[in-house]
Amino acid sequence: MPKLSEIRKAGQRTLVGIAIIGISVYLGFTPLFELVEGGVTGAVIGSSFGAIFVIILTMYLLNKQTEIEQQSKKSEKVFEEKVLLYKSVVATTRDMLRDAKVSSEETAELSFSMVELQMVGADETISAFSAVLDQTNKTFNSRKGDPVELEDEERIEILRLLSVFAQRCRVDLGIEESILKEEIFEKTFGEIEEAVRGKKDTTKYNFKEHKNLGKGRLVLEVVRDHVDANLGITFEQLKNVFPPELQSTYGVFAAIEEIEEKNQRRYFMRDTDKIKLSDKEIAVCSQWGIGNIDPFLRLCQTLELDIT
Repeated sequence: MPKLSEIRKAGQRTLVGIAIIGISVYLGFTPLFELVEGGVTGAVIGSSFGAIFVIILTMYLLNKQTEIEQQSKKSEKVFEEKVLLYKSVVATTRDMLRDAKVSSEETAELSFSMVELQMVGADETISAFSAVLDQTNKTFNSRKGDPVELEDEERIEILRLLSVFAQRCRVDLGIEESILKEEIFEKTFGEIEEAVRGKKDTTKYNFKEHKNLGKGRLVLEVVRDHVDANLGITFEQLKNVFPPELQSTYGVFAAIEEIEEKNQRRYFMRDTDKIKLSDKEIAVCSQWGIGNIDPFLRLCQTLELDIT
């Protein structure tokens, strides 16, 4: 909960407490005044109880004020530490993405950042960064060598997860009460993605009767053609032909139910693009670029497919 909201609620509780004390004193003192029937005794009792009442309220207010001030100072300190930590996490990930390489030293640094996040971060913030760390480790462990070269799609996926983390930081710091609307996020990230990819490779391919295919559409038609030529092929059999490592981030294709469960948007999901196997219905990944199409083209050569 934001610091300002906590202070406001503390003030409201103080007002409620004062009102309860005032009503209780009024109801308790009335019978006593009626018993002494005024005079000097009534005046002494009234002034005494009035002083006691003022002392009680003053102590109550001072205690509450001290409590609020201490909480405010504590929140300010935690806020400052969070800002420094969140900026450090983003800077570490930025440096990793900038040179398009991930090393064991960088994964270790991100792991220590996760430990620090557990001290001061909100649950949602920790969970968001956990996705960044998981994707980074998955990429690093998927290939041999240290450091490991990052493909454009891998950089973009890590950057997307980092953007989600930044939104959670925004909410945790009380800058806004909710994350960005989806359409704003997608528009903003689309611009970031275009900047990361740099100048686009517009090479077109011809495969059988299909002309001027982009990279993603080429992969779709090649997979569809193989399924049509091998009626009854299963999901696992197709995966043996087109192993997931060809597209290390998303795989060449995935089962429709898995894609929908994970709310993925990186596949050809129109009804006319989906492909039915003997045991599952699949969609082909649409995320192909100059950085990851070559292994697929080499596989096509091995399968003696005529692609021009």
